[in-house]
Amino acid sequence: MGVTKPDALDPRAPHWSDFSRINETPSEWAFKVLEWDSDPDADGVADRGEAEVVRGDHRFVVTTWLQSRDRTHDRYWGVAYETVNQDGEDEPLAFHISTSQSIARNNLGHARDVLDSGEPEPHVLVRDHVGGPRETFEYPAEHMAEKAADLQIELKIGNDDREYIVTVHSKDEWERTLERERVLESMGGRDV
Repeated sequence: MGVTKPDALDPRAPHWSDFSRINETPSEWAFKVLEWDSDPDADGVADRGEAEVVRGDHRFVVTTWLQSRDRTHDRYWGVAYETVNQDGEDEPLAFHISTSQSIARNNLGHARDVLDSGEPEPHVLVRDHVGGPRETFEYPAEHMAEKAADLQIELKIGNDDREYIVTVHSKDEWERTLERERVLESMGGRDV
């Protein structure tokens, strides 16, 4: 069947109905299904869907996929925020993954509430690969950065391919750290 772009209430994606209720209430947030792939390339995944929740410059990406198991299957839900990475590019990074649609929806709702409550302080998640590059992801609020860091640590446990250290800093603190590193490097200091 392949990739299609269904309406939120399309029978191929009935699980979007709870998320699409965002569009039924007065709000600046909008929900839209982006794609539905009934035959994805990913190993063991039976189907995969992606939707977005957007307000102004803020964009969440909600992903769902059906993971086959012996004699059963599990539907997973991932909620990501489109962060700005170390190269200044937009890059979604998940702050929640579970098999519960209601918990995923609640995590998305709480993150939206944090953004709607005023001017949260931007925070940076730093993923420092052992013997490799350092990646950064800027979130608009500490809450999302902390949840994303917890998820990164959870994904790392028991996975030999994920050798990194994860920390969270306020954006101001991170910029001061980068400035100190530049000063030390210019003075011929040790690697920092």
